[in-house]
Amino acid sequence: MFNNVLTFEKIERQVSMRHFHPSSPSASAPQTSGIVLHGATMYERTTGPLLSRTDAGLIRLAGIKPGMAVLEAGCGPGRLSIEASKVSGPTGRVCGLDASPEMIDLARTRARKAGVEVEFTLGVIEKLPYPDETFDVVLSRLVIHHLPGDLKRQGFAEMRRVLKPGGQCLIIDFDPTRTFLVRAANKLRLLPFPAPMRQINPRAYLALLTEAGFKEVESGPSGYPLLSYVRGKR
Repeated sequence: MFNNVLTFEKIERQVSMRHFHPSSPSASAPQTSGIVLHGATMYERTTGPLLSRTDAGLIRLAGIKPGMAVLEAGCGPGRLSIEASKVSGPTGRVCGLDASPEMIDLARTRARKAGVEVEFTLGVIEKLPYPDETFDVVLSRLVIHHLPGDLKRQGFAEMRRVLKPGGQCLIIDFDPTRTFLVRAANKLRLLPFPAPMRQINPRAYLALLTEAGFKEVESGPSGYPLLSYVRGKR
């Protein structure tokens, strides 16, 4: 487990050097006070082999079925959205949204190569460009920790707004507090986590989901090292 953890943390630290506010690299990028990652090709090449191992399991955890409408909020290079499209099928609809133009461009290229229909849109989680009650599932992987507190609240409220009644929101994020061994090593700063990474606790999202109006809010292990889930229903 530690080999995977250290490898992913090293990658995250390297890629974090390419985090910019969207106003810096592109005038066409939406404005946000959250952190946006623009090194799309680097991100895909370095994290893709690791994240691809989690795709199928997270799709199952999200409960995606044929015919469902799905939104991935913060889709990055589109890997999870593309896998969701394969499951929802021709009678379903999958949308991927990201604040990085480079990520959206790469996601569209990957979808064409995969031969699937995914609607990739440039936008921000705190202001989703979709009508009320559009989706059966909203999911987000490794994104929420990039948002400051006020945007977390706005983002969760927007996720609930675009969900159909009974729809589910699934958040996957880093969790260095999940196991005793990693928690102890993290507390002693024996692992090379960047300071913000050491402070991530997905269970802190539970109160924010409840505040946003979600019901049946819960958290648990994702089945993958250092990743936990939080989910709730509209």
